[in-house]
Amino acid sequence: MIVELITFISLCTHAGRALRVTQPYRAVAVDGEVRLCCSFHARHAVEEMRVALIRGLHGEQQVCASSFNLTQSYHRTEGAVQCRGELSPGGVDLVVWGLTPEDTDLYRCRVELLYPPPYMVNFGNGTLVFIPGPTVKEDCPSPAAQKDTVVDSDSATVILPVAALVFFILILIIVILTYKIITTDYRKRMYANMAPVISKRVDCRFGYENFL
Repeated sequence: MIVELITFISLCTHAGRALRVTQPYRAVAVDGEVRLCCSFHARHAVEEMRVALIRGLHGEQQVCASSFNLTQSYHRTEGAVQCRGELSPGGVDLVVWGLTPEDTDLYRCRVELLYPPPYMVNFGNGTLVFIPGPTVKEDCPSPAAQKDTVVDSDSATVILPVAALVFFILILIIVILTYKIITTDYRKRMYANMAPVISKRVDCRFGYENFL
C-alpha cells in the first residue's frame, strides 16, 4: 500500500514537471472583453487537448472550456460569458467577453493533455483579470460650436450697448414730446378765460393815450 502511494505521488510529480502551464500575471478588460494566453510546455507532441478557464484561487467555478486537436484549432462557447479559443504554437489564446466589474477575480488556465498518452493535467499560476466599470463621457462641444459660441458672445457684447442707447433715446424723445404737449395744453387753458385786449388809435391832438 505504501509503495503504491509513493508510486502514485511520483507519477503525479513527474506529470507536473512534464507539463508546465504559464499565463500573464495581470490583464485588463476593455468594454467587458479580456484577452489572455494560456501557454503550456509538454515533453511530447500533443494531438488532442482540453483547456478550461477556472475562476478563483482554488478553482471554484469553471467559466468556459474548449477542446482542440490537429484538425480543430478554433473553438467558441456561448452563454452569458462567452469564450473564444484559438490554438497557437505552445499555447491557447483565449478571448472572454460579457464580463462585468463584479467578475474581477483571479482566473487560472487548466490544461489537459488527452492524446497521446500519458494523460496529464496542470494549472497555470493565475491571471488577475480587472474589469473596470463604465466610464462617463462628457459631451464636449466641437471646435465649430465653440467658435459659434464665441461669435454669439461677441455679438451680444456689441448689441446690448446699442440696444440700451436706442432705448434711452426713445425714452428721451417720449419725455420731450410729453412735456411739449403738457406745456401747450397748459398755455391754452391759461389764456382761454382772459378778455381780448383791443388796441386804440392814438390821437396826438388830445395828448398821449394808452396805445393798447
